Amino acid sequence: MSYEVILDDFQGPLDLLLHLIKEKEMDLETLEVSEITDQYLAYINQMDPNQLEIMSEYLVMATQLIEMKSKMLLPNEKVELEDEYKEDPREQLIRRLIEYKKYKDILEDMRESYDYRHTLYTKAPAIMDEYVVDTTNLIPDNLEVYDLIRAMQKMFQRKSLTTPLESKIARVEISIEERSDQIRQYFKRHHHQKIRFDDLFDEPTTSYFVITFLSILTLVNKREIEIEQSGNFEDIFLKERE
Repeated sequence: MSYEVILDDFQGPLDLLLHLIKEKEMDLETLEVSEITDQYLAYINQMDPNQLEIMSEYLVMATQLIEMKSKMLLPNEKVELEDEYKEDPREQLIRRLIEYKKYKDILEDMRESYDYRHTLYTKAPAIMDEYVVDTTNLIPDNLEVYDLIRAMQKMFQRKSLTTPLESKIARVEISIEERSDQIRQYFKRHHHQKIRFDDLFDEPTTSYFVITFLSILTLVNKREIEIEQSGNFEDIFLKERE
């Protein structure tokens, strides 16, 4: 059954060669020039002769393949070595095919990423001005939020090292709201007392430390508690706001 080859399906003679190599399950590194030439010429013969302008580059490759095949069929002859090295046309073709395949694979990956990107839907950035809180008066002048974070990190490292392994029992995760209520109850039990910042971090797990830290900031933001520090590098205390 004869059929017409559509050149638009290929992006040039190298693309057609790669198609044939894949179709015939050939090894690109040990390309059988004789066999691939026959397959290539079979495709050329099925091309539409009205596409002469497009066919020209395919015909150039066809002549190169025929030349390589004919040289391989001739008996080996001893030749004098020349000073100037001449690359084997077959090796040159294999190298071109390997390089072309690399670029084609990269383009295919990019095309897949492009298609995937078009399946995603993004939401326009929301205006968050109503959630912005002025913390100027919430934290003492000599203390920054970053100081609290560093203090929490050092405390976490210290407590992780001093806590016995057998006492580290996984607990159910709690929300910021639940942890905030626990801290409120803690202050009720220690009414009118200053609480050391460290005392609220009684479980040495990362998630618990983060939730507790965010809960403290939430309560400070709501002006339920306030932070005190007598000086740089001194202990940090929390107390209920009056």
